[in-house]
Amino acid sequence: MQLRLWKWAWLPLVLLIAAKMKQVGGRNYLDLARTDNRLTRLPFFGGGVGHLLRYLHPLTMNPASERGRISELRSDLDANYVRYRGAQLWKLNFNATRGSSMAEREEEEEEEDAGEERQVVDSPDAQFNEVVALFALTFVALIGSVFGQKLLLWRSVSVPEISGISGLPLALLTLNSSELYESTFEGLQWLSPLDLRRFDFISPGSSFQINRRYRNGSHVQRYYGFQLWKIHETRLELPELRAFWRHFGSEVWNINQDGIDILIEQRNVADARKFMEKVGFSYNIMIDDIESAIDETYVEVPAVEHPLDSVRNNSLPWMERPGSLMSWRRYHDQADIQQFLQTLLETYSENVEIIQIGVTRNKRPLEVIRVSNGNPDNWAVFVDAGLQARDWLSPAALTYAISKLTHLWGRSKVKGQGQRAEKAMRRIDWYFLPLANPDGYQYSRHTDRLWTKNRAFDSESGCYGVNLDRNFEYGWGGTGSTSNPCKNLYRGAESFSEPESRALRSFLSGMREYLGAYVSLGGYGQAITYPWGDADYVTENQRDLKLTARRAVLALRRLNQAEYSAGTSYRQKLARPGNSADWVQDRIGPQMVFNMFLKDQGRYGYLLPPHYIVESGEEVFEFMRTIAQQLQ
Repeated sequence: MQLRLWKWAWLPLVLLIAAKMKQVGGRNYLDLARTDNRLTRLPFFGGGVGHLLRYLHPLTMNPASERGRISELRSDLDANYVRYRGAQLWKLNFNATRGSSMAEREEEEEEEDAGEERQVVDSPDAQFNEVVALFALTFVALIGSVFGQKLLLWRSVSVPEISGISGLPLALLTLNSSELYESTFEGLQWLSPLDLRRFDFISPGSSFQINRRYRNGSHVQRYYGFQLWKIHETRLELPELRAFWRHFGSEVWNINQDGIDILIEQRNVADARKFMEKVGFSYNIMIDDIESAIDETYVEVPAVEHPLDSVRNNSLPWMERPGSLMSWRRYHDQADIQQFLQTLLETYSENVEIIQIGVTRNKRPLEVIRVSNGNPDNWAVFVDAGLQARDWLSPAALTYAISKLTHLWGRSKVKGQGQRAEKAMRRIDWYFLPLANPDGYQYSRHTDRLWTKNRAFDSESGCYGVNLDRNFEYGWGGTGSTSNPCKNLYRGAESFSEPESRALRSFLSGMREYLGAYVSLGGYGQAITYPWGDADYVTENQRDLKLTARRAVLALRRLNQAEYSAGTSYRQKLARPGNSADWVQDRIGPQMVFNMFLKDQGRYGYLLPPHYIVESGEEVFEFMRTIAQQLQ
């Protein structure tokens, strides 16, 4: 008999636990059993007890429900059962309220002119006040329900249906879990002097998640506290600026007509400010934390903010490539770019060809994609991108332009100027090298975001890398490069010392007879430049170059109000001794040679967020169209 009583001794304990569960946070024991974790389904693991009690009492009355008795067992197993787990955040879009109210008033005025009698609605200000009052009542009801251990959850339904207020246009936005989380951080930021984003470790765009996926090694170079300054002076040879660069500046990113962009290390920020106050130069802090700006370059643009949404309306169909990983919503790895080129080869095998012109020191292929109609009388245009490893925008923009070109290649003719432009582009043999420095690009993506050279190793110094845009023969060794292998501007032991520059030399030399134009894409500065870059000299074809550059600037302005400057590399303060464009002009001599420096003018520099990929890709395509029209 004692043994039988002992077998049921656990029942009071279970009932006690069940009673305690009902008192915690207004939750019953059934909520603890709803989990996808198999471990918690076991007895005495998390929700195991609740899982057991759910089957003892499957038809528990839910006091918050108006329908009465509900089967919790069925609700947990029914695929159509909708759960409202977690918090919900509503935004009252008052601007939309005002806009829609004004739209309704305009419609009513038009109908009154037509002689129809309509009911006059209240003014936008009155409706605005009604919305505020309604929101206040809702907030009070929500607070009361929380203290009453009940949760009042409203969904995005029309306000007049639940409030009785007629004619109240209200835009209510529901957020998914990730948007809710990010909005919560934004809403709580004003409560703290610290940047709360550094404590965010859940959302995909957080620093924690980015570093876990892409930059998760101890060897990753960090730039905490580094800043990018724009000094409003273009004469770097001034003694004060030379002293500032030597003592406080880590690297000069760019020199353009707007000023000098200098990277400042964290340890030098305070002293640099004192120095600038002393000498009296004006400056702006473009990026106050380089590490945070680096994180922004790894995020993926949300679908609601990306032009890919309009693909469903067939406005940008070249952005949707079946079988390809390229989405142009983020910056992709070298392997994704390779796979994209292979997809184009399989899709447009009649017009597309892939040519391997060489390999890097790490045995990565240098692949050129050729788009042509096969006519031997066509001029050739060669376009490369990504000579600088930290320049992620130019490879992304060029792949976008390639995707658009291949899609429009066989499109039916349309009337107007577009027909002439597309016909001109189809008379060209296009050669594209989307990634001219794949070793450095991959190293920049996973180890050092600001890496700019390739990955050649110098045994004497123990340093890596040669700046490929300083390794070509023309002007090699001039001012603006260095012989120090540990510096970013290292030009190499000799001209064409690197396999990447040698591959370009060999391939372009073989196109000497039919190469009509050469274009090198890079970042940044929003400028279209042409030779020369080492001195203020004039080329034989400078009149044609100047005319084409001006027409491209006007075309880009009409496209999206982008303001590009045009001129020689020397006058645009973008001189680079040993660059590829000057060598092509000197040794190959095509009709046109250009450098196109993409966005922006220093706000983000080399750390441009992926939101600008599509816009920059459209600008590259428009520049290609202009060259095709001008090429004779």
